[in-house]
Amino acid sequence: MSFEKMQIRDFVERVADKSPTPGGGAVSAIVACLAAALNEMVAQLTLSRQDYADWHAEMERVTEEMEEIRHALLELSEADAKAFDEVMNAYRMPKETEEEKEKRKKCIQEALKHAAQVPYEICRYSRDVVKTAQAVAKWGNVNAISDAVSAAELAYGAFQAAKANVLINLKSIKDEAFVENMKHELRTFTGEVEGALRDVRESAKQRAGIEV
Repeated sequence: MSFEKMQIRDFVERVADKSPTPGGGAVSAIVACLAAALNEMVAQLTLSRQDYADWHAEMERVTEEMEEIRHALLELSEADAKAFDEVMNAYRMPKETEEEKEKRKKCIQEALKHAAQVPYEICRYSRDVVKTAQAVAKWGNVNAISDAVSAAELAYGAFQAAKANVLINLKSIKDEAFVENMKHELRTFTGEVEGALRDVRESAKQRAGIEV
C-alpha cells in the first residue's frame, strides 16, 4: 500500500518498526506536505473574508501553489523510500569478478545520486512552503496567523531533516562536481529558508503579539 493511502496510525507504525523505510526523508516530505496544507487553509480562510479583498488574488495564488506542492511531496515520500531500496539493492550486487565489481560500483554511485536528489527536491519544496508562509503571515487572516507560523516552523524542520538526508548520501558520492553543486544549492536554500522564517516570526509578532 502506498503511503498516501495509509491511515495516519499505519504510517506512524511503519516508521516506528525495524525497517529503515519509510525514514527521515519520507517523513520530512509528509511534514512539509502538512505545512503546505496549513498555508492553504489560512489562504482559504482569508478568501472567505471580504475585508481581506485586497489580498484575495495573492491568496488564490497561494492555494494553487500549495495544492501542487502537496501532491508533489506525497509522491516524493514514496520516491524517497524507493531510492533507499535502490541503494541497498546496488550494495547487494555480486562482486566476484572485476567486471561485477565495476558494474556494482557504477550502480551504487547512480543509486546514491538518486537517493540524494529525492530529499534535495523535498528541501526545495520545503523552502517554497516557508517562503509562501511569509505572504500568508503578512496578509492572511490574522485570526489564523498561528497556523501560518506553524506552517513555516514545520516546513523549516522538514527542510533541515531532508537536508540531512541529502548530506549523508553526498558523503559516499565520488562525483565531486555533483557533490559541490548540490552543497552550493543547499547553502542557498538554507539562507532563503532562514530569512523567510524570520519574516514569518516578525509578522506574527507585529500583527498578533506572538513571539516564537
